[in-house]
Amino acid sequence: MKATALSFHGADRGVTGSCHLLESGGRRVLVDCGLLQGGRDLDEENAAAFGFVPANIDVVLLTHAHLDHCGRLPLLVKRGFRAQIVATGATRDLARLVLLDAAHVHEEDAERRQRQTRRRGREPDIEPLYSVLDALDAIDRFRHIADYSTPLDLAPGIRAVFHDAGHILGSASILVEAAENGRHRRILFSGDRGNSGRPLLAAPSLPAAADVIVMEATYGDRHHRPYADSVQELYDAITETFARGGNG
Repeated sequence: MKATALSFHGADRGVTGSCHLLESGGRRVLVDCGLLQGGRDLDEENAAAFGFVPANIDVVLLTHAHLDHCGRLPLLVKRGFRAQIVATGATRDLARLVLLDAAHVHEEDAERRQRQTRRRGREPDIEPLYSVLDALDAIDRFRHIADYSTPLDLAPGIRAVFHDAGHILGSASILVEAAENGRHRRILFSGDRGNSGRPLLAAPSLPAAADVIVMEATYGDRHHRPYADSVQELYDAITETFARGGNG
């Protein structure tokens, strides 16, 4: 039997499109399935094959509802994924809004490009990355709600624990414990991590230990700015908007 293995299908040498595949004990656990963001030049990459067979994935664990972590879930379902998506309750609720909005954008963009193609005298062959129906199908896959710090058995030898990441409502770092061939591994998927001292969100928490950490590093080269500076920046933006006659 193969040893526990990790492969990366997004946010690899980049900072969007998080998508990590853990294989252990004959099971395939996908952590996040995000959209690559940054411009039109990424459309082909978003529409490309995942690098694995969606129908073979046994479960998806979702760290949080930002588009670069959940935005290709409807495409995953469209291409054959039929298992469950596991997330916190808040992540499920936010993901519904995010995915439906993204589907509307994809449909509207495809319609606009079809009209442009017809005006050039050509018959369009343009489809949205996924539709609202695909998004609803993905939302229907949210079959299990995870509670923070509560172990969840995914399969024999595979357990997951969601820890509050303090990033947005419902966000989590996910510790997956995998036992195979007499070896036990604790793999932590950080998701996006928040900062302490924020009035609306709890401080991020961490498990006691991990053997491997898959760390998001979008802002890894800078320090968190002081909260007071962010508040002042907001006040300044509002004041400047009013000063030039903008809408409040």
